[in-house]
Amino acid sequence: MSIATRIFISSMTFGILVAVAYWWDTREVVGTFLLGLFAVGFAFVVAFLLSIRSKTKLDGDEQRAPAELAGEEIAVVSAESPWPVVLAVCATCMVIGIVLHPMLAVFALAAFLVVIWQLVRESV
Repeated sequence: MSIATRIFISSMTFGILVAVAYWWDTREVVGTFLLGLFAVGFAFVVAFLLSIRSKTKLDGDEQRAPAELAGEEIAVVSAESPWPVVLAVCATCMVIGIVLHPMLAVFALAAFLVVIWQLVRESV
């Protein structure tokens, strides 16, 4: 059993325990149902990991010492580009704007689209 499977099983168990505790304390159906969906989502991931994942072979599954990985290129990440950080700020402002004031959401959406355009232009 992989570490990911153990993590999702523990998260599923936590969701079940929280749903039961919430139901026992409040007797509210909607909140208990949503917390139960939290556990069901993790149960779906665990079922996937136990059934399909065992038949697949990924590069990250190899048990290699970190010394063996030295100098290996794992991913291509551009450290010079500011656009991923700006994209995250725009997305955050958009969500806050939806909650607090729609005008902030509109400006954040416009900035979000500009940042997406810049990311695409930079990557081509």
